[in-house]
Amino acid sequence: MKYFLVASMLLLWGCGTSTKTDRQPESGTLESNFKLPYQLSAPTETYKLPKELKEISGLSYYKDDKLLCVQDEEAVAYVFDTKKKEVTENFGFGGYGDFEGIEYVNGEIFALESNGNLFRFKPESTQIGRTKTDLPKHTEVEGLGYDPKTKRLLIAVKNGNEASDKAVYSFDLRYKVVFKDMSLNDEQLKAAGVDPKTYKPSGIAVHPLTGEWYILTSAGKRLLITSRKAKIIYSEPLDPNLFTQPEGICFAPNGDLFIASEGNKKKGYILKFPYRK
Repeated sequence: MKYFLVASMLLLWGCGTSTKTDRQPESGTLESNFKLPYQLSAPTETYKLPKELKEISGLSYYKDDKLLCVQDEEAVAYVFDTKKKEVTENFGFGGYGDFEGIEYVNGEIFALESNGNLFRFKPESTQIGRTKTDLPKHTEVEGLGYDPKTKRLLIAVKNGNEASDKAVYSFDLRYKVVFKDMSLNDEQLKAAGVDPKTYKPSGIAVHPLTGEWYILTSAGKRLLITSRKAKIIYSEPLDPNLFTQPEGICFAPNGDLFIASEGNKKKGYILKFPYRK
């Protein structure tokens, strides 16, 4: 499979770090009347991925019946066609790195490195933008989403220091500013049945119909749903036999949910869960 040749045209794409404070978590227990609109024990489709995506690490909705995927070690965005059940295109955007998230926004692809670097490019383009988000030292991120209401990319922290642990940062696409958007605390997580030590997000996505934030954790095998104000609305453990190593999450515009998992010693795969109103 040939990659589009990327010339040495990495364009520095400036941004600053805002001093804006993060949203303080809302107290209180989970919303008892919340009903998850998905049956996470019963996917309607399982898409097996090629060997290039054995270590899939990020997932995004692209176009009708098409998803964007990225894997840990190569700067390549793969287009997976859910009807043909195969990769139909790929877009190279560099060499090698530790890529942990991908998102398609307004005709552009954004890819996230574990150190916080963001790559930005249009499909099939050789002009690649890159920005350093200047996150706190010793911060490892793993999860990229997009909130259309605020026009911000969401960057979920997997491991951080005291300043960045259990946080979600935002990159404002209009003003090119990065700031801490929200953070959860141990008390909240414990109240939601989550061991804070296992809360290491591997994916984040915004529900297109409700605006809620869906946060996926691979280490703890769990799905959390929060409000924009950092209140945990819902929490559900994931079956480790079904979710071997969940790493990516995204939605179709109609609300259908897709979760990608590494295959461990087998092929990576994507599960589909229809939206149930």
